[in-house]
Amino acid sequence: MDRFDRLYETARALGEETRFKVYRAICVADDPVPVSALADSFSLHPNAIRQHLGRLEQAGLVVSRADRDGIGAGRPRRLYEASPRPLEFSHPPHSMRSLVAVLAEAVDALPSDHRTLVRFGRGWGRSWATRRKRELNGSSPRSRRGRAELLARELRDWGWRPTTSREGPRMRLETGQCLFRDVIGAETNGRCCALEEGLLTGLVEALANGHARVDRAEGCHLSVVV
Repeated sequence: MDRFDRLYETARALGEETRFKVYRAICVADDPVPVSALADSFSLHPNAIRQHLGRLEQAGLVVSRADRDGIGAGRPRRLYEASPRPLEFSHPPHSMRSLVAVLAEAVDALPSDHRTLVRFGRGWGRSWATRRKRELNGSSPRSRRGRAELLARELRDWGWRPTTSREGPRMRLETGQCLFRDVIGAETNGRCCALEEGLLTGLVEALANGHARVDRAEGCHLSVVV
């Protein structure tokens, strides 16, 4: 999971009051805690405690191990303790902001022809997205929702502010936030718009691996059906 995903999973796991108290009890305990002790502390059935523990473990907040030193026959009980991984609540930075600043500085040196700039941006976007997919181990979501979420996450990390909506069985993704506005101010020029149009199109084409249709691409205004 990337930092956005970890932040989301942490918030979901700790957003339920009883689960948060269970997590706190595990964190302040001197030793790893068994399910039975937590069930007694919260006056809950052990199965209810196991559900909370499963959610905390899925989010990476607690870890468990079998109690090999326990006495008795049958399956050994499990002991739970806080994960050694630091708990992070900081918002992940915009990792692409520096690159966008470089593009904004260099865009005036690029050809002024709209088609040439779109073609340049599209090719560069496809190349970047191909490398990005290798970082993600080449995994491509199979569901429309999964593909839409992947596109939205990657475009958001660049600095666009995509929105998604459902249209029957399909998902529509739209952008309308200028990538360069926050970097060079309101006076974005035609070169920026053409480069942005190409970047968006190339990124979507490569990330969606042919499973998305670009309805409209005009500057920062992109509409895609997944």
